[in-house]
Amino acid sequence: MKIYYIEPTGVSIEEVTAALPGQEVVELDSRGWSDEKLISAVADAEILALTNRPISARVIEALPNLKMIAVAFAGIDHVDQEAAEKRKILIENAGGYANTAVAELVFGLMISLTRNIPRNNQAIRSGGTTNTGSELRGKTIGIIGHGAIGREVERLAIAFGMKPLIFDRNAQTTLEEVFSESDFVSLHVPLFPETRGMVALDLLRRMKPTSFLINCARGPIVNSEALKTALDEGMLAGAALDVLDTEPPIAADCPLLQSAKVIATPHIGFNTREALQAKGRIALDHIVEFLGQQESHSSQL
Repeated sequence: MKIYYIEPTGVSIEEVTAALPGQEVVELDSRGWSDEKLISAVADAEILALTNRPISARVIEALPNLKMIAVAFAGIDHVDQEAAEKRKILIENAGGYANTAVAELVFGLMISLTRNIPRNNQAIRSGGTTNTGSELRGKTIGIIGHGAIGREVERLAIAFGMKPLIFDRNAQTTLEEVFSESDFVSLHVPLFPETRGMVALDLLRRMKPTSFLINCARGPIVNSEALKTALDEGMLAGAALDVLDTEPPIAADCPLLQSAKVIATPHIGFNTREALQAKGRIALDHIVEFLGQQESHSSQL
């Protein structure tokens, strides 16, 4: 098959070709390309492998031989799924590649909030002295979404001596109860129409004034204006955000970035050496599996 790797996925092209003997593999970097340029370059593609380069309906419809899109990333919202489904094109993601990376960042951000690490870092550089923080042990962490990352956050929370409070589709606890009872609320749901803006003022009002919100999932899950209002009015003590409404670079005048109660990072949750390699290998494994299924199907005809 004609397989195009259209941007870096975390594994070398040498590893890819070794795993796909007999296949024609083409490597290129289409980041920043127009749809027209991409279509021209991959017109005979049967499989596309990519990370987070957008794939529009126009691209999908223009590739007559396309059978599979292997995404070396957890989210697939940058691929037009409706267009792929119409053509019965398989989309495979690299779910699970960053479970550890994201969960560990959650705890790094929580400790940064509770021990005032950014503020103390600035203080010592300007002749300041210490300020009092708090500990994680004994605190309740509300985990919104109990998929692979949510479960890893729960595991680490137990190791820290925290009490996990879980909300997902099968939970006995309501979303309102989690926000009301938790010292930390950590978001781990995907971005769907029903989760967009899910964390709005009605939920934020329920939080303890000493509590913190952590978002290492997707920015639009949180209503940014509502969060800024809640922080300004002291409904919660602070927030740590690895994601905002748009991807970095973020405008310097972003209201949430102006708040002293917010710690923000530029979407680094997935960005560890180990995770970046894992996502590429998962995508490659999906291609190998797909080719095996195609070969098996052909032999039965």
